[in-house]
Amino acid sequence: MSDQNPLPEIDALTARAWLDAREAILLDVREAHEYEFENVPGALLLPLSFLEADCFPPLGGARVIVMCAVGKRSAAAQKQLAESGIDNLYNLAGGIDAWKKAGYETQGGKYEAMDFSI
Repeated sequence: MSDQNPLPEIDALTARAWLDAREAILLDVREAHEYEFENVPGALLLPLSFLEADCFPPLGGARVIVMCAVGKRSAAAQKQLAESGIDNLYNLAGGIDAWKKAGYETQGGKYEAMDFSI
């Protein structure tokens, strides 16, 4: 894909509408520790560091919303998948940060307080 024909981005509102209507799946390409700390309920984890387009499962034409923390790694994953012939890919602009700013739910995000007193 050339820079003159960028891959599509969507905002959190559109992503939420598609997910609620079961018209898309959400693919989180952050690393496992980031996902464990905080994630969007129902998102599938496939870290960019392990992403291999040749092993990507067939999705029957479903829309795939690719998400990371702020939209950079997801754009790279989207490009990698698109170059391998996978279509219906949409980058979530702003990533999980935009999702939270839109007021949508995440899970996790809390570490247990640790008492280091003796």
